[in-house]
Amino acid sequence: MEIMQILTFILVFIFGSVIGSFLNVLILRLPEDKSLKGRSVCPNCQNQLGFWQLWPIVSFIFLAGKCAHCGKKISWRYPAIEIICALAFLFAWLQIRPEGLAEYLFLAEVWFFVAFAIAVFVIDLEHYLIFDSLVFPALGFFLLVNLGLDLLGQGGGFKHSLGGIYGMMAGALPFYLIWRFSKGRLMGLGDAKLMLPLGAAAGWPGVLVLLFIAVFLGSLVGIGLLGAGKKTLKSPLPFGCFLVIGGFLALLYGEKIIRWYLSLLGG
Repeated sequence: MEIMQILTFILVFIFGSVIGSFLNVLILRLPEDKSLKGRSVCPNCQNQLGFWQLWPIVSFIFLAGKCAHCGKKISWRYPAIEIICALAFLFAWLQIRPEGLAEYLFLAEVWFFVAFAIAVFVIDLEHYLIFDSLVFPALGFFLLVNLGLDLLGQGGGFKHSLGGIYGMMAGALPFYLIWRFSKGRLMGLGDAKLMLPLGAAAGWPGVLVLLFIAVFLGSLVGIGLLGAGKKTLKSPLPFGCFLVIGGFLALLYGEKIIRWYLSLLGG
């Protein structure tokens, strides 16, 4: 492997970890309705953290997982999110291996999706909330990327833009109807809103792959929790977690999965 490749991988990993560090701030402050501006503080002693305490992953190791002021243990969640984001960024780079402008634009879309998905996943898992302040900026970004890919001549015509619109409608409308007619008992409105950016990113028919994966994973986990006595049939399930996983897989592999499925039908 060439030195430049190794350096590129390292830089991508570092960049992903920095984004993961920002996500930690967003995940912590957004549910508490706090501003994203201002220096980070220790959740226990409220002392402001110095620059040397804010290095992604490295600071946690250097501080032995403890606050330098009060000595209280730092949650493993912080370095875990940084590492997951960094690895996901590197994975996307290795899968796409961008060369042309269109490929770099698609890489930016996948990276943005990763950051968006991690924030949605953790917040929904912990608080059962999906914030409009995450959903609608992401929707705008994915629609712009689709338009950009079309203008760069990817797929011919306005394939990506139209596919994104069809994906939004096919994904969000059923969830909205379930929410509306069940009066929120079976599905939250947040899940319907979430399907707008996810559908725009996955496109059509990629949104079908997204939904299949999400329903499959959600059912699997739900049955497992019921069997373990952790949940009842009336217990809420953070379905947004499964939707973003399905969206990530559909974004990267949707076309391949559909071709594979059609080949099985044809065989």
